[in-house]
Amino acid sequence: MGVWCLMVAAVLCHTQWSISGASVSNLLEGCEVSQFDQVEDAVQKCDTIIFDNLFVPAGETLNLQLRYNSTVYFRGNTTFGYSEWDGPLVAISSSFNGQGELYWDGLGIWGSLKPNFFQLRLHNTVMSNIVVLNPPKHSVILQDSTNVELIAWTIDASAGAETGGVEVGQNTDGFIVKNSTYVVLQNSVVYNQGDCVGLCSGAHILVDDVICYGGHGLTLSVGLSADNVELNTLVNVTFINSILSGGKNAIHIKTHVDGGAGKIEKVVYKNIEFVGPSEYGIIIQENYKNLLANDTLPVEPKNNIPITDLQLINIVGSVASSAIPVYILCAEKGCSDWTFSQVSVVGSEANSCNYEPSGFFC
Repeated sequence: MGVWCLMVAAVLCHTQWSISGASVSNLLEGCEVSQFDQVEDAVQKCDTIIFDNLFVPAGETLNLQLRYNSTVYFRGNTTFGYSEWDGPLVAISSSFNGQGELYWDGLGIWGSLKPNFFQLRLHNTVMSNIVVLNPPKHSVILQDSTNVELIAWTIDASAGAETGGVEVGQNTDGFIVKNSTYVVLQNSVVYNQGDCVGLCSGAHILVDDVICYGGHGLTLSVGLSADNVELNTLVNVTFINSILSGGKNAIHIKTHVDGGAGKIEKVVYKNIEFVGPSEYGIIIQENYKNLLANDTLPVEPKNNIPITDLQLINIVGSVASSAIPVYILCAEKGCSDWTFSQVSVVGSEANSCNYEPSGFFC
């Protein structure tokens, strides 16, 4: 029997076995809940709660305004009655602390084995006001989902910031979206050492009013599959009204040379401001390969993931003194129908482009 375990300000976990006696040895009377009218009292008084095959009546919210450092187990099925209403079905007030500082070694996915934090497969869902603290690795992976809104999230891996030239919390990506459609990421803040937002595949995705500190940018990362065109396709994407501070890059579009065929199409970045990225302001590259930080990328770009109908509108920023303001590396027939309008990136180094978008002089 599957058991879900939710530990407030500790960790979110899922086990595939029954709850052990040791884990609930201090369970108080009234803290094993099988009836909805028992929930409120249990949430108020219990440090450990077991929801056992709970049925939530139509039109009711499972309200988990939990005590600090409490633990919640979901045993069996939690079922919600049918009602045409706005919800929510579940409301949680807490921060989720992954204790990433116990895992971080500065090597990210190349170092010790680290768990991802949230992996979500959702449909017709809104999740809001969630705080994620110190993710060991990737913070939120939204996969195989439709009609999802993630609103007013805070992802804080600031404790893994660069120390002695090393990003201790490497690969603490904020939001990653794979094979999902009609997704909204909105009004959220990310402090991290990976992509602030990383879109890999899907369609009809809006990223609006996101603030990024210290990460690797608002990113498209396409070509992760060796042979699945659908998983290498990203279309109808908009990034808008967002701000980035520090980190390595601001806008990053990368296609993987070791991936199969696919495409990036109909992408808009609009009203984006940034200051201080250390490597690039805008970087668009068709030669990306996932390597250790100090390894050399392939010299030759590849057109396995062509990028078409790309618009950058009102992009304003400045980069660190050693950073390149705008870098574009396209493969032959890999880039077409790009328009840059009101794009201004200030830096000391020269731009580098082998493809020049309409409206932009490199």
